[in-house]
Amino acid sequence: MELAPLSSRSLPVALAEIGVRDPDLAAVVERYGPPPLWARRPGFSTLIRIILEQQVSLRSARAAYARLQTVAGRVTPARVASISEPELRAAGLTRQKAAYCRGLASAVVAGGLDLGRLDGLPDDGV
Repeated sequence: MELAPLSSRSLPVALAEIGVRDPDLAAVVERYGPPPLWARRPGFSTLIRIILEQQVSLRSARAAYARLQTVAGRVTPARVASISEPELRAAGLTRQKAAYCRGLASAVVAGGLDLGRLDGLPDDGV
């Protein structure tokens, strides 16, 4: 089954369906409203931001990204791959997030991950 991307038109339909399946989630949506549809520029720096956002507040993730920028200059695959894990840890990244960021950067630099192709692939291909 091919899933369509969420849009301002499809989000209410999806939330209604989820609400039928999960009354607790329906109550959350009723209380707080629908989640925002964030538009993000595709690419490496967005994936790094998403890694940094996991299990922390967005404010904390922005601060971590700013520290990463201080260490890396521009947040590019080559620059992040060249930073050692201890340097990333000194910039405040957790051990796991430092490893994820370096792993992503190294995969892009080595050519094993072509981020430009992902948008055109089906989910299984990604």
